Amino acid sequence: MTPRGDPRGELPEDPRSGLRVWLNRRHVLRLAAFGWAYRWQALGSMVAMLAVTATGLTGPYLLRLAIDKGIAGKDLSYLGWVAALYLLAGMLGAVFHGVQTYGVNWVGQRVIRDLRDRLFRHLTSLDIDYYSRQRAGWIISRLTNDIEALETLLVDGVAQLVVNSLTLTGAVIILFGMDWRLAVVTMAVMPVLLLGTAVFRVKAQKAYRRVRSAVADVTVSLQESLSGIRVIQAFRREERNMQAFSAVNDVNRKANLDTVYLSGVYFPSVEFLSAVSTGLILLYGGSRVADGDLTVGILAAFIGYLSSFFDPVESLSELYNTLQSSGAALEKIMSVLDTEPGDAELLGALTAGGIAGALACEDVSFSYGADSEEVLDGVTLSIPAGQRVSLVGPTGAGKSTLAKLFLRFYQPTSGRITVDGADLRDYDIRDYRRHVGYVPQEPYLFTGSVLDNIRLADPQADRAEAERPALELGVHDLFLALPAGYDTEVRERGLALSAGERQLVSFARAFFAKPAVLILDEATSSVDPGTEYRIEAALSRLLEGRTSLVIAHRLSTVENSDRILVMEDGRIVEDGDHHSLLAAGGPYARLYRSQLRSVEGPA
Repeated sequence: MTPRGDPRGELPEDPRSGLRVWLNRRHVLRLAAFGWAYRWQALGSMVAMLAVTATGLTGPYLLRLAIDKGIAGKDLSYLGWVAALYLLAGMLGAVFHGVQTYGVNWVGQRVIRDLRDRLFRHLTSLDIDYYSRQRAGWIISRLTNDIEALETLLVDGVAQLVVNSLTLTGAVIILFGMDWRLAVVTMAVMPVLLLGTAVFRVKAQKAYRRVRSAVADVTVSLQESLSGIRVIQAFRREERNMQAFSAVNDVNRKANLDTVYLSGVYFPSVEFLSAVSTGLILLYGGSRVADGDLTVGILAAFIGYLSSFFDPVESLSELYNTLQSSGAALEKIMSVLDTEPGDAELLGALTAGGIAGALACEDVSFSYGADSEEVLDGVTLSIPAGQRVSLVGPTGAGKSTLAKLFLRFYQPTSGRITVDGADLRDYDIRDYRRHVGYVPQEPYLFTGSVLDNIRLADPQADRAEAERPALELGVHDLFLALPAGYDTEVRERGLALSAGERQLVSFARAFFAKPAVLILDEATSSVDPGTEYRIEAALSRLLEGRTSLVIAHRLSTVENSDRILVMEDGRIVEDGDHHSLLAAGGPYARLYRSQLRSVEGPA
C-alpha cells in the first residue's frame, strides 16, 4: 500500500530493475482482472485475431504455389484455384478483422469504464487529508490523461500485440519450413536488431515516464490557473501565470521530443535492416535459383514473408511506445488505488440511526501533521443532545478544526470524541454523516438547478418537500425571485448565483436532510444583514430538538445560543451564556465590546 505520508501518491523509484518488472507485472494482472467479467467476449476476439493472422500469412505461400506450379507448370486450372483461394483468404481476413476490431473495442471500452468507476469510487472514499496534501490537477490527470493512455493500449495495443506477435512467429516458422538455409541468411540482421531494440527499450521507458509526469504538471498548472482566474485578473498576474504555464508546457514539449528523437533513430534503422535482409535474400537466393537449387516461387515467397517479419517488428516497437506510456499511466493509477483511506474514513460497526446527538470531547488534541504545532490542546467538552452551542474566538483559535473533528474529517491526535457516549471511531462514518448537517463558510454547489442542490440528500424527493426548508427559513421568496425560480441553473460551483444566494441554498440543503446534529461554520457571513436577521429568526425554531454547533465571528449572531464557548490557542477558555459571559468581563466581553465599538465607530 502507498504510504500515508506520500504527498504525490506515486510509487518510489527503485534502482533494482527486477522489482520494477515485478511491479509492472502485478499491475498488469490487476488490470486484467477488470476484464474477467468479459472473458468470453475477449476469447471470441482472440479467435478472430488468430483468424486474421492465419489469413494474412497465407498470401506469400499461395504466391509460391502460383509461380512454381501454376505459372512454371503452365497449369491454368491450378492457377485459377490458387487465385480463388487468395481471394477467399482476403475476404475472410476482412470479415475477421471487422469482428476483431468490434470485439476488442467492446471489451476495452467496458474495462476502461469499470476502471474509471473504481478509481472515482476510491477517490471519494479517501479522507480529506489526502486532498489537502495532493494537488487537484494531479488527481484529475489520473482520471483523464492516464485513463486515456490505457484506453489506447486496450482498444488498439492489445490487438496489435497479439496479431503482430503471431504474425512474426508464424512467418519465422514458415520461412524455416520452406528453406532453413535461406531463413538463416534472412535472420542474419537479428543480432543488430535485438541490440538496437534493447537500447531503445531502456531509453524509451525513461522517456515515457517523463512524459506522463510532464502531462500531469501541465494539467495541474492549468487547473490552478483556471480555478483562480479571478484572483489572477484582480492582481494582474496574467503574464506571470502565462510564464509559469509556458515553463511547464515547454518541459512537456521537451519530454515528448525525447521520444520523437528515439523513434526517429530506431524505426528508420529497422527499415534499413529490412532492406539489408532483402538484399541478402536476392543475392543468396538468386544464386541458388541460378544453380537450380531453389525455385523462383520460394524466393518470391521469402521476399513476401519479409514484410511479415519486419513489419511486425516495427509495429511491436511502435507498440512499445504505447506500452511505456500506458505502463507509466497504470503505475500512477494503481498508486492511487493502493492509497489507503485514513482512519477518518474507516467504516465502523455502529450505525447512527436515531442518534440523539450528544457530543463530547475527552482531552482532545490535534495537529495537521507530525511536524505541525497542535491546533487543539487538551479540549474537554460535553454538549447535551438538542443544545445550541456557539464557538467564538480569534482566527486560528481552532474553532473550524473542532467542527471538522465532529464531522470526522480528521481523527484526534490524542483523546477521543464521542457521540451519544460511543467513540466516533466506532461509527459507520457514511451512515453517521447522513445524520449530520454541515453549512461551511464557502458552500459548494453542483452543476444543476437550485432545486437539485437543495435535495442533494434525496434526489427523488418531490418539489414541495424540497421547498419546505426554504419556507421554514423564510427565504422561499428569494428563491422564487431568481430568473427561473427553483429551476435556475447554478452552473459549476454555483457561479450563476451570488455568494449570499449560494449560502442560502446551502442552508436549505442542510435542513432538507433533517439532521440530528447541525454544524454551521460562519454560515451567515455571506448574506446581507436583512437576510441574516430572517435566518436568525427562523433558526430558533428550526434548531429546536437538534444539537447545533455554530461557529461565528459576528457575536450578534450567537446571543441567543444556549451556550457560548470561547476558544483561544486551541483551548476553551470560557463557557457560558451571553449574559453571564458579559458579566464575567473576560475574553468574550472584550470581543463583544470590541465589535460593538467597530460597528458604532469612534466616539
